[in-house]
Amino acid sequence: MIIGTAGHVDHGKTALVKALTGIDADRLAEEKRRGITIDLGYAYTDAFGFVDVPGHERFVHTMLAGASGVDAALLVVALDDGVMPQTREHVQILQLLGIDRGVVALTKSDLAPDRVEEVGAQVCGLLAKTALASAPLLPVSAVSNAGIETLRSALLALGPRERDTDRYPRLAVDRAFTLTGAGLVVTGTLVAGRIRVEDRLMLSPPGIELRVRGLHAQNRPADEAVAGQRVALNVTGPRLSKDTVTRGDWVLHPEVHAPTARFDVRLTLLADESRAPRANAPVHLHLGAAHVTARVAAVDAERIEPGNTVLARLTLDRPIGALARDRLVLRDAAATRTIGGGVVIDPFPPRRGRRTPERLAQLAALDQAEPADALRALLALPPGWTDRIGYLRARNLPPSMLSSATAVAVGDLLMTPATLDALCAGVVERLAAHHAAAPDQPGLQLERLRMATPGRPSAAAFRVVIESLFRRAAVEQDGPWLRLPTHRATLSAQDERVWQQVRGLIEAERFRPPRTRDLARALSVPEAAMRATLKRVQRMGRLIEVAPDQFFLSATVAEMAGIAAGLAEAASAGTVTAAAFRDQLANGRKVAIQVLEYFDRAGVTVRIGDERRVRTERLEMFGPSGL
Repeated sequence: MIIGTAGHVDHGKTALVKALTGIDADRLAEEKRRGITIDLGYAYTDAFGFVDVPGHERFVHTMLAGASGVDAALLVVALDDGVMPQTREHVQILQLLGIDRGVVALTKSDLAPDRVEEVGAQVCGLLAKTALASAPLLPVSAVSNAGIETLRSALLALGPRERDTDRYPRLAVDRAFTLTGAGLVVTGTLVAGRIRVEDRLMLSPPGIELRVRGLHAQNRPADEAVAGQRVALNVTGPRLSKDTVTRGDWVLHPEVHAPTARFDVRLTLLADESRAPRANAPVHLHLGAAHVTARVAAVDAERIEPGNTVLARLTLDRPIGALARDRLVLRDAAATRTIGGGVVIDPFPPRRGRRTPERLAQLAALDQAEPADALRALLALPPGWTDRIGYLRARNLPPSMLSSATAVAVGDLLMTPATLDALCAGVVERLAAHHAAAPDQPGLQLERLRMATPGRPSAAAFRVVIESLFRRAAVEQDGPWLRLPTHRATLSAQDERVWQQVRGLIEAERFRPPRTRDLARALSVPEAAMRATLKRVQRMGRLIEVAPDQFFLSATVAEMAGIAAGLAEAASAGTVTAAAFRDQLANGRKVAIQVLEYFDRAGVTVRIGDERRVRTERLEMFGPSGL
């Protein structure tokens, strides 16, 4: 169990920690000289660890770095002073961070034993409307040790809160130093998951890979650390040094390395704020151990009124690590007072449309503590799916924790089984409608069918839908076309006779087929009639008019696209030249250029000077032969 101290400067927090553990948490020479805590201090026993924080108003930002991630609070109020300004601010911070368990130590009972009732009443009034209202108030003296054992028992009775040990590891870094013979050590609270020796993790936001050489959990050597523990990691990496680590960084699994410079939150402005902040007002943001400046704007209200809770967008001056359900605290632009705080709802929001009804409905769905409840509510909204990687990352969920009863993975999307069934049924319905309206056409190409689908699912997800229909024999592929198994585009008897002869002539020189006039002359058919027949065959998907009156078999176009992709892959520059393409097909420079220009128009290639880059994701538009 990790316990964080809280309270005004010189109220005896560090002395009390020493009385409980025998350890002086003040480690800096200046702290010893001045007699106040300046930086975070740590002390451990078998049962719990303490994070001792500064009480001076100038070091509230340091207190915030230490308070995040603790299990419970030890609120310290000196009997000779009573409730003071930082007592109030620290209580506000504890409330904003969601710390709902703790004990109040009324220190210096040896100096002011007659003030227990008076100060106790002050503290009860301060805590009355907070989650710590029922915390026990215990008079103690770090000098005489009076009440120390009672305080220890009260702290032990709190017990650690439940942690997400099955999720990806995330350690909030609050300190980094080097040790002779060991190298770089980073410390912090492990807020989720497990870390083991030899794990390969990442320092985020810098994105530096590292390996865990050794670790201490609760100040003892260990092979594994679990969420809720104070952890020191001995880490190494080719780009890693003390200078690359900053308080506020995270050591985490690569799957949740996703620094963000904006996120949507549920934000509460403290009731004692004198006025509502204007739109995009500058603030100081504290999340985990990070401290960064930001701007805040209400999303579901015109402005944020004191005492109210709103949905808001935070835009940061630099990216930090943040995931859904992370707690945050805001201080004013001058960093002199705490003004509010809340919880992250969506760490990766869309840049635009933040105040639309659709977006507000999404935020309402996402603003639920349980991932399954949030996902269920989100998938009940149009379009019925969400980005799979983005949702799992935002909630720090390994794929194994996703229940198939709630959602199924369809390509890069998550959706309910019912939505997947509806998508499949919709594809069949749209193909049937197309066949009825255009019986002479072979069907629809994949991308056109996807764009006609309500909500326009991603290309990867739509491919999964189509493949499931293939497996069920509900849809078939005919070159680049998708059709129902019962549909067959047909030609008239005359066109069919001409087509059978034309196909043989085109196949004989597939990379340099005869032009329309040459086919008409060879078969003694009027050129206009030949052109009309070829156009009808093209609508059936068997031919592609690459250039005016230059028809290729669809399968040949797919083959040529594959050849172009192969040439680009083999080239050092990753591009294909007209000369290399011409030589490979032996079809002459003019025809080679016509084919490449057709690929440009179709979006299969992108011209860069005299060369072309092949977009391999577009090859399938010509059918399987182009894959």
